[in-house]
Amino acid sequence: MNAPARLPDGYAWATGLDDAHALLTDAIVPLLATGDRERDERIATVLARYGPAAGPLPRAARACARVVSTGDDPRLGRLAATALGRPHHHYPTLTQALADPGPAGGSVLLTADAAHLTLADLLPAHDTWTRRGTRLGLLTGRDAPAAVFLLAKILAAPSTPDGVSALIDGTTGRSRHLHRPGAPRITTADAITTPWRTLLIDAHGSAAHAHLGTAVLCGLPGDAERTTRTGHLVPGGCTPGRCKTSPSSGTTVHHPHDLHADILGLYICNAICLGPDEQYPTTVNLALDAVDGHPAAVFGLVRGDADTTAEDPHAAADLLHTGADLGTVTMDANRRAAERGLTGGAAILLGDPDHHPHPVHSDRPAPPAPRTSHPRPPAAPTPEQDRALADWTQRTTEAALFEAALGDSLAHRSDPGLDQCLRSMGEARSSAQTLLRRAAPTRGLNQEELERLAGQWAEQALALLTRTRGGAFGRQLTALRATHRTLHTTPAPPCPHCAMPLTAEHLTSVLGPCDRIAVTCPRCGPAHSHPAGQPLLTVHAPAAVHPGQPFTLTLDGPERGLLAVHLRPRSSRSGSYAHTTTDLAQGPLSIDLDVPTDLVPELDRLWLVHADRFRLALHQRRVPVLPAGCNPDRSTRAS
Repeated sequence: MNAPARLPDGYAWATGLDDAHALLTDAIVPLLATGDRERDERIATVLARYGPAAGPLPRAARACARVVSTGDDPRLGRLAATALGRPHHHYPTLTQALADPGPAGGSVLLTADAAHLTLADLLPAHDTWTRRGTRLGLLTGRDAPAAVFLLAKILAAPSTPDGVSALIDGTTGRSRHLHRPGAPRITTADAITTPWRTLLIDAHGSAAHAHLGTAVLCGLPGDAERTTRTGHLVPGGCTPGRCKTSPSSGTTVHHPHDLHADILGLYICNAICLGPDEQYPTTVNLALDAVDGHPAAVFGLVRGDADTTAEDPHAAADLLHTGADLGTVTMDANRRAAERGLTGGAAILLGDPDHHPHPVHSDRPAPPAPRTSHPRPPAAPTPEQDRALADWTQRTTEAALFEAALGDSLAHRSDPGLDQCLRSMGEARSSAQTLLRRAAPTRGLNQEELERLAGQWAEQALALLTRTRGGAFGRQLTALRATHRTLHTTPAPPCPHCAMPLTAEHLTSVLGPCDRIAVTCPRCGPAHSHPAGQPLLTVHAPAAVHPGQPFTLTLDGPERGLLAVHLRPRSSRSGSYAHTTTDLAQGPLSIDLDVPTDLVPELDRLWLVHADRFRLALHQRRVPVLPAGCNPDRSTRAS
């Protein structure tokens, strides 16, 4: 039998949770061996960077801070409560814990099996404790050794000097120091490999991967990607040094467990995804892999519809720089999401909500003012114009506002393809508005010419999916609601992929556009956005994509306009691997997409964009890529 990895002074391997508790009473921080020599060596290396525990053990009791555990085994919760000097409350289920939330204010460190912390579990927990002003953190991991390792890092002193913090912006490929005026610029490669007190990452991605320009962050925990339920190897899956989402030799692969950051913030859709089957059912997971590495805390987005802005990471950095605890930083992220109309929590913390990663600073710069855009609408139609003229005028007004909102996004992230499409769309729309102005005195419309210009505009709008970086789908969703506000929300049928209940927002605008309906899944993100009163596009699609096999959709709804259908990788910079554009005919429409054979197993997405007389409707759903003969536990669903 091999000797266990050598731990630094003040730490010791325990044979189990009972033995861990005994070590702790002797002021020794316990760890649980994983059975994986490489993983145990990593634990020892990380703890050597941190050094001994900060302060005496067990800690002195703190007012209004408590540990809550759920499940069959209370021992992890009892261990954390003893180490941190907090009262411990155990409940068999999270539902029972929420029925007895405790006093208002303070903090709760919730310990539970990660498999029992799905989004459906976390949202009620967030709502219950947030309404009471209670800061929430989770103590969990992919297994018990990972959770105990996280506790050991919570107890340790910081491993890097204060003020050494950075932001990696994967959307622009740029990285920078935070709160160090005049500091030299850093490359993303340097930012990934440098030790930091706090590292924030703002990027496109999923629960499994994040793209950082020429690098990819891959949540692979071991030697190969495996299924969560059976442990079988995933064909074509991720391996060390090779990520299935970016197999190019020009892309460097990094893993969260290798990031040398005490605190890691992930502004990535679904970055905190703990349930084994919530996204793609394999072991590749950013948050759980990070917890099993250097970070003593990981906070990030828990859903796909958080719709954060470039200011959000900077707001978190400002709070941290003042000495705020991590629970306050997470609550502020949720407050900012609520101000944008999001119901329920947007961010979750894996770590201690009472942890202060930075000492108090008095020289905090004022938070940046939010950047807003108020496009100026064209002149409103006069009351004398007839219904047809008014309808065309309203539609071109909506198109102008949509183009303006998309154009505003270029100030934050340039995209030559988007700029060119906008120019062509603007030319067609402007020509149509000129026709309408000339027609106003006589009410005589050149309907044929208007239809031709609307078709040109539609072709360029659909070309956004192929000619822009990343498809610009998210930018279009944001632009379509840029001048709207939420009237109210209503429940919608469950998500066809994850079965979470959907929420429909009813949007209105005082600037001229028609009302819209925006439907969102808390796990998968935006589902569809369409003009209110317009026939809804109903999509009947297979539950999975199989390499080399046709992907057949049946569509119902609109009777005219152009429709683009795209199958696209969820976590890749490459374009759509199957797509088509078609004129809609009255009645049901069937579309066959030819699927290539060299797809990687991943959670991909189906995009549909319908353009009709200067109006757009967008539809999105998640579809897993699975080997032939393998199907998820659900049949074809309509959405």
